[in-house]
Amino acid sequence: MVQGARGAHVPPSGLAEVAELVHACWSRPDPAADRPLPVIALLGRPGSGKTHALDHFEAVTEGAPVARIGFAAAAEQRPHEVALHLAFLLARKHRGSKPLRFPRLLLGLLAVQPELSLTDRAQANRELRRALRQARHRGAAADAGEGIAGLVETLGLSPVPGIELIVGVLLRGFEYMPASTFLNRALASYGSAGPGSALEELVELNRRNRTGSTADQETVDRRLCLAFVDDLCAAYGRGHRDHHCLALLDDIDHNPAAARFLDVLLGLRTERARTGAYDPLLVVASSATTQAVPGPCEGGPDDAHLHHPAEASYGAWRERAGTPLYDWWYPVRLRDLDAVEVALEAGRFEDESALRTGRPETGLLARATPLVHRLTYGHPWSVRQLHAAIERLSEHTPEDLRGLLDTPLHEPDGTARGAQLAESVREYLLAGLTDGQRAAAARIAAARTPKAAVNSGLLNGQPEHARDTVMRELRNRLWLSRPVPEDANTRGGTGPSGYLRPKAAQPGAPAADLSDTTHDGRPVLHPWLRLLLLDELSGPPNGSQSQWRDIHRTLADWHHRHGHPLDSLYHRLALNELEEVVGYFVTGLAAGDLRPWLRELYHVTAAPVYRAQLSDAPPPRRAGELAREHAPSAYEDRARGRPLAELCAALWLAGDPRHRLPPGSPELNYKIGAMFRQLAMTADADADTLLDEAARYAD
Repeated sequence: MVQGARGAHVPPSGLAEVAELVHACWSRPDPAADRPLPVIALLGRPGSGKTHALDHFEAVTEGAPVARIGFAAAAEQRPHEVALHLAFLLARKHRGSKPLRFPRLLLGLLAVQPELSLTDRAQANRELRRALRQARHRGAAADAGEGIAGLVETLGLSPVPGIELIVGVLLRGFEYMPASTFLNRALASYGSAGPGSALEELVELNRRNRTGSTADQETVDRRLCLAFVDDLCAAYGRGHRDHHCLALLDDIDHNPAAARFLDVLLGLRTERARTGAYDPLLVVASSATTQAVPGPCEGGPDDAHLHHPAEASYGAWRERAGTPLYDWWYPVRLRDLDAVEVALEAGRFEDESALRTGRPETGLLARATPLVHRLTYGHPWSVRQLHAAIERLSEHTPEDLRGLLDTPLHEPDGTARGAQLAESVREYLLAGLTDGQRAAAARIAAARTPKAAVNSGLLNGQPEHARDTVMRELRNRLWLSRPVPEDANTRGGTGPSGYLRPKAAQPGAPAADLSDTTHDGRPVLHPWLRLLLLDELSGPPNGSQSQWRDIHRTLADWHHRHGHPLDSLYHRLALNELEEVVGYFVTGLAAGDLRPWLRELYHVTAAPVYRAQLSDAPPPRRAGELAREHAPSAYEDRARGRPLAELCAALWLAGDPRHRLPPGSPELNYKIGAMFRQLAMTADADADTLLDEAARYAD
């Protein structure tokens, strides 16, 4: 837990490990010595808690030098202007901490602002000396710092009292110094050519800043950023400080200015590190894409360059820091909330609601945790949206919660917005994608894996740009994840998840059957985004039944041609071809070991259901209707065909968490357990496996 000026602060749900990492880097074990510091990049999809994390760090570090810049709405800036922005914020007075001073940076900024002579070097030196003398008098601060004042206003830093106060803050620490002291301290980091050359270098920076040349501007930016770093090091070289200074950079993927500044900063940091010198600036940045982070980062769930919060630590970063340049970065992928954290968020939401409305807490949101967690898989922003929607429902019955995603949104005053929850959440999560990319993403969602969608030609009819970029965008936006194990745990049953995984192959054993794709480890779409895209694909105004049929027929045929019978059955079930699915599984009941049979059953019945095929009937009754309607021949066989058809239909419906209601005791559980027990009575060799599986659905 991070300690701040206000005492202990509890991190937001899901961010405890990240808070520990930042605290470990922010603190100074040896208050008199610097150490290498990373750029901690918090990467996460929209709504993953990046801004909440920075809010938390800003709160708990109150009383220490902290600067925060949001780049989403920031103006285009040069690197030295970002350094100025940080310097202004770090130079403010902080309770319990001596304010930082930036005479070197401000000297350089003052030097590049005036219109010095471009033809007479001696005259330019005299003009620069005059400008610097004026800057040391408070009465002339506004005039002497006019150029800086313009920058400050551009950066949105102007406080109410006026520009004099701004320049006063920036010049704090040398405006009353005698000229000799001022020159000795502020000019100390200039004059690389030797004593007496400081003013010459400043005049040269002034000239380069006015040429309009990109190379000259880069030279100026680098030199002024070096002055910024030198000021930080000088401030920490005098006296002991228990914490490093902290720069919080939000949305660095929204503005190229952030990347340019960090490139310059880390280039300078690398050069200093070669001599064993380190600066005291800890940078914590946030980004919704991997594109803001240099290096071999591609956003897949097993990307070795991205770190899980539970495994991230200062020691782990320190082992590889410094070379190559991108290793100064420490990209951490924010995680989703687990079920316990979703329940905690439910309690927090109800507490806030009770304080706001005066109504007592009901505990409804906590009871709905299984539904909310399985729908969103813990996506933080979406969890809160669902909590708000559940709270608005007037009748808290299972039927109401089944229609949760169709709940109309309301303004704070209670008036309806006209949009439904699913539509609103989709728009937020897919912000930044073109219409073509969204349509392509919906087609990808229909396939079990994105790879199958691409290889089957499902995107061939899409616009060229969308077809060529949609997978890259999904990876960069961190929407790919590991597949969820298919078993009773994912259908509302109790017990662990992943218990049906086969034993590891023994040395010398024959190769695994390539047709068994129940443990395909290739990345899949995040389950919550996939559900929302499938919801759009199977409903108006963008979806249609004919489109649904074409897509799943294409996928079923492609898998059949390539020897993937289970995946072919998966898509045939999405086409309501339940009879063929039941026929396949009837023959497998004679096996001596039914665990592989169970794996295949859960794999196939994870198929999506076309929305219009569902009804308001209770799910157990609807399972019987689907069996009777789509597997009529099997339904006539009371011994095996009918229970297996109803079992397949029930597991198929249970693939959607909205059909596993009420949350504490899903209605479908009794149906599924009963069908497993009935099949166990007719099993030839392994009835106990079916009875064990039935027990997972017991109340």
